[in-house]
Amino acid sequence: MQLPFTLKPRSEPEADIAVVRFDSKEYADHHPTPNEIFLIIELADRTLREDRNEKAPLDARAGIPEYWVLDVNTRQLYVFREPRNEGYAQETVLDEQSQLAIIAFPEIAISVNQLFAERL
Repeated sequence: MQLPFTLKPRSEPEADIAVVRFDSKEYADHHPTPNEIFLIIELADRTLREDRNEKAPLDARAGIPEYWVLDVNTRQLYVFREPRNEGYAQETVLDEQSQLAIIAFPEIAISVNQLFAERL
């Protein structure tokens, strides 16, 4: 389910997937804010350019620590880290044979190929 998260001053973008801090109130009175977000993931079929060149810099300026774009056409994962005002300082492109971990959960290894649907 796509639900918004809050960026200042008055923006509430909808990420495809957001990994957020657990809130016992289940965000009843607000949407997650950047300091409550571990990771934003966008799924790109026709939106790769927008996700990389428009959304990534906005999330970096907001201080979101990690932003991923899954390119479903090439089965690659774009990983953005080290947010700065001008955008993310680090961008890495991983193929489906790679592994990585979310910065907030370094003990959990994720295989990139597990992020994509099985080929039929």
